[in-house]
Amino acid sequence: MAQENNADRLKGLRNNYKKTFESEEGKKVLADLEKVCLYRSTTFDKDPMVMAFQEGLRSVYLHITTMMTIDIETLENIANATGGSYVVKQ
Repeated sequence: MAQENNADRLKGLRNNYKKTFESEEGKKVLADLEKVCLYRSTTFDKDPMVMAFQEGLRSVYLHITTMMTIDIETLENIANATGGSYVVKQ
């Protein structure tokens, strides 16, 4: 029962990501985040703290785009396997 509720919650969350970022305004925000989060740039830096920060930025963008494109079956498998945690690995 809890896993079913979690799967439903994740499906709803996925739909919220899609509604938010597939709108005209959302597409503009996502395009801005692509730049700000260094999606198409290297995150390498000689300073490991800077590099970690930049990887964190990139991770946020990847999470958003993954949540928008992940198929329901995969999302259900994640929900069932994690029992509530839904960190999606790219």
